[in-house]
Amino acid sequence: MKSIATGLLFLVTACFCCVSQAQTFEWKLQKGQSLSVESVNEMVTIIKLPDGSTQEMPMKQQIDSEWRISDSDEKSFSVETTIKRARTSMKSPFFNVDYDSEKEEPKDPFGKQIAASAKQILGIPIAMKMSRQGNLLEMKLPESIQKPGANPTNPIPAGSLDSLLASSEQLQFPEGEMTIGRKWEQTTKSNVNGMQTKANVKCRYEGSVLEGGRKLAKIHTDVTTELVQSPQGIELALEDVGSEGEIFFDIELGCISKAVQRQKYKLSMNVGGQKLSQDIEGSTTTIFRLAN
Repeated sequence: MKSIATGLLFLVTACFCCVSQAQTFEWKLQKGQSLSVESVNEMVTIIKLPDGSTQEMPMKQQIDSEWRISDSDEKSFSVETTIKRARTSMKSPFFNVDYDSEKEEPKDPFGKQIAASAKQILGIPIAMKMSRQGNLLEMKLPESIQKPGANPTNPIPAGSLDSLLASSEQLQFPEGEMTIGRKWEQTTKSNVNGMQTKANVKCRYEGSVLEGGRKLAKIHTDVTTELVQSPQGIELALEDVGSEGEIFFDIELGCISKAVQRQKYKLSMNVGGQKLSQDIEGSTTTIFRLAN
């Protein structure tokens, strides 16, 4: 009997612990707060040429921006996002790019091209409104950004600003209590220079971890990206062969602390009868830091 009672006590205690871990998550940012946001994308593209040879093209991009919370209430908050600095480096058999918006303007043709594109966006506040669950309710883009140029070396592809600036779209919380193992799905869309894609994101809450003295909720993501529309004049086929990552959400601050996404794609294209295929593998790390 004693062993049965002990077992029942253990079961009740375990159930209580599971219930006590149930909580609701929401964005808690308030008017007057500021955040610095650093996003680094590293990618390697292996191009398979028609003659059977391959070319490797590594690329690294870094965007430093600021979030300033301009207004807030119990249901939503407004953000002014400003890109402060853009950097990109790319090596290929065709051209090399090394651009930094805080350094002297490049003298090579490709560097000049991306510098001109970046000037249209750098330092210009962009207004967003988000719900406490992380849904993007509204985004107002300046006219210079609404008319992006088809420049593949642009360090800030204008058509992808929705996902770049509104990093919150990577994490939209469902209604109700959050228990370990809870799953939900969300969909994001992107348009980069006419290439329209849709990503289905499957999220799973894996509990909390301590990092730097902060309690962070860990959410695992599995992402499947599909091609919706190819750029004009180009035939594309896209296969997502395994993209996943983790998002760490600061429970007390009510904001993403870090998001890491790993991408793997196979891309084939036909441009004017010229067929190429590419294997693309990369990662994107975005870090949020409270600035005040």
